[in-house]
Amino acid sequence: MMKRLLSVWLMLGVGMYAESQFYDSTLASLLPKGAGPFVFGVASGDPDTGSVVLWTKLYLEKHTEAVVHWQIATDTFMKNVIQQGELATGSDDAYSVKVRVKNLLPGTTYFYRFYYLGQASPVGRTRTAPLHADSLRFAVVSCSHYEAGFFNAYRLICKEPELGAVIHLGDYIYERGAPPDPAHPKIRSHVPPREIITLQDYRTRYAQYRLDADLQEVHRLHPFIATWDDHEFANNAYAAGAENHQPDEGDWNERKKIARKAYFEWMPIMADSGEPQVIRRFDFGGLAALWMLDTRIEARAAQRTDPNDPALRSPAQTILGRNQADWLIEGLLHSPARWKLIGNQVVFSDFSAGHVSRKYQRNLDAWDGYPADRERILDSLYANNIENVIVLTGDVHTSWAFDLARYPHQRKTYRKQPDNRIIGAEFVAMSVTSANGDERVGKFLAKIAQSALKNRFANPHLRYVNLTDHGYMLLELTREYTRCTWKYVRSVRYRSDEVARSVTWQTDYGNLRLYRIKAQQSDNK
Repeated sequence: MMKRLLSVWLMLGVGMYAESQFYDSTLASLLPKGAGPFVFGVASGDPDTGSVVLWTKLYLEKHTEAVVHWQIATDTFMKNVIQQGELATGSDDAYSVKVRVKNLLPGTTYFYRFYYLGQASPVGRTRTAPLHADSLRFAVVSCSHYEAGFFNAYRLICKEPELGAVIHLGDYIYERGAPPDPAHPKIRSHVPPREIITLQDYRTRYAQYRLDADLQEVHRLHPFIATWDDHEFANNAYAAGAENHQPDEGDWNERKKIARKAYFEWMPIMADSGEPQVIRRFDFGGLAALWMLDTRIEARAAQRTDPNDPALRSPAQTILGRNQADWLIEGLLHSPARWKLIGNQVVFSDFSAGHVSRKYQRNLDAWDGYPADRERILDSLYANNIENVIVLTGDVHTSWAFDLARYPHQRKTYRKQPDNRIIGAEFVAMSVTSANGDERVGKFLAKIAQSALKNRFANPHLRYVNLTDHGYMLLELTREYTRCTWKYVRSVRYRSDEVARSVTWQTDYGNLRLYRIKAQQSDNK
């Protein structure tokens, strides 16, 4: 009760300090000495052909209204400033600053910075989407657990030249506390050191992540296109609840509202009017269109627990909801883009692990738990001869590549009949740090499971799997092919800027079955 009264008192702005108002006191130990107002850095995101969102957040010692000046230029020294302006910010959004800069040139690199009371932010770099494109490059990431290790994947993405964007598929932060677990030793510790519930808690956790030098630098150098998964809210979240939300933690809808607010305070996402949304579409010069989905919070029904439950196949067992599904299907059917990318949180492909584990034969937290929605999308694609669809997925902390087909387990028709031909691919990003098979069951058992999962009779469409390594995906698109390279870091237990190895698979326009590019370094299978 006292905590709630204190929170209300602070929100009224009664002469207190920003760190006690917006952040838990544990954050202070992470702040560098003499931290200035731009200690959280800068970021950009959601590029289109003529605009991009710029972001920063002030850290102020005293509660006050603030006016921040921004500039965007064509050179790194900020000599050729082409636009500038001022923005007021205050306590409502904990001094978040966001502006969509318009009237920019397509396919152009820009540089930007912010000023507050004579102090300058770092200079950020961003890029608008092209009006016409023959090639594109994206980094794809997911599942960055601070306690699980160092963000070496982000450090390596900083070195990638001229990315269209970093596509973040969710689990940008983790909400859990820090229970002792000898099987998963912590590399770093969360603040606050508990399950985050309040708005102050969520803000503090984001602040901790954004104080990480590698995450801050990748935001400074590349625009982000992001969506959330469950851990930005609570583990295994759905519209009406979450596996990791308990009755004594208060009302779920209130927690969801708080988590949503904190997310948009920290991410370079904004709407021209109304509330910002993670469900949105991007176009890249006719070569690719990207649909970013919300398979978690918008409309997802609660996960079923029995793969044989007849209700599993009901249309009411939805992962998208009717409106989002209609939007996606209409967009896919009418898009002129050569490649159609879907940014999605959980594994889309029909996948069986029954020959490896009876307990986990189906992942009912993924699209296997919502087959009616998947069938509706695939039926529409096949009925309208839509191909060259690339699904980008996070969530499972491991690397996968699937041929995208309607009924891949029907061996008599898979790849042989027009109504069950391959129409694209699904690429699943490994985690930046979050525990994978190596940490969960050990490398030896993970390697055995890895070989068993690739059983061509059980999963003929599964072309590649790696259960043990962390890193990021590099997605390269041309008019002739889409190529995905999994770039693996040497370790997450210490800081490193080395790619330990990489593996590349490719699908070709007009001949979509995945194949491995042999010239790439061996994955040591």
